[in-house]
Amino acid sequence: MSFVNFDGSVKKVNHKPKGVTELVLEISTKDLGNSIQNLAEMIDNDVRVEIESDVVRYNVQINAHTERPIVNYQVDQSGVVHIAEPEPEQLEAELGLPAEKPQIEEKPMEIKREVVDQFIQEGMAPEQEGFPENMADIVKQRIEGESYRKLASELEMSSGAIVDLINDYRAAVAPLAEKWWDWKEDQVNEAVPMQKDEEAAEDEKGSEDSVPDEYDLPKDDQKDKEDGAA
Repeated sequence: MSFVNFDGSVKKVNHKPKGVTELVLEISTKDLGNSIQNLAEMIDNDVRVEIESDVVRYNVQINAHTERPIVNYQVDQSGVVHIAEPEPEQLEAELGLPAEKPQIEEKPMEIKREVVDQFIQEGMAPEQEGFPENMADIVKQRIEGESYRKLASELEMSSGAIVDLINDYRAAVAPLAEKWWDWKEDQVNEAVPMQKDEEAAEDEKGSEDSVPDEYDLPKDDQKDKEDGAA
């Protein structure tokens, strides 16, 4: 039995006569490698296909007036993402006037699926209301290669339902994953200058140690040097 696993792009979806839909995929020949022979052997044969997007799409609620998110997040020193405290009200609070209810809009966003999956795999995703308590573990099984069919059987639901559940969970934690990923990149960027400074300090120290000090010369050599100077 042939098996091919690859990353590619969906280029076309064509509806043809007799209730047939033609799907056109584009894959890099270099990435496909020797698997192209396995793929060729599947021509005109029945195959089982699972296609999963490499991006997670989600919506962020924003204040239509300020165009800023309604909910903001912050990351602590351990990398745990929390909902940030709301910003102090401005003039309304100072005058004791009732705050005007903001008009809320939803802004479509997207993030790489591997970022969200890494966030989940590292155990950073908190429980989400409306999902099973072990939802993160369920998604981990999928990330590690478990099939939707087996997960659906274990949870006693249809394959379509488990696909939707996992996709919805990824979308729910995506804003937190984005904030966490930005924090991780900041940690790396801050570490690089510190490492360079430490290396520069070591190089400078090594240079100083390699220069002979006239006061470290033996007494006889120091006397000869002083006599020569005189």
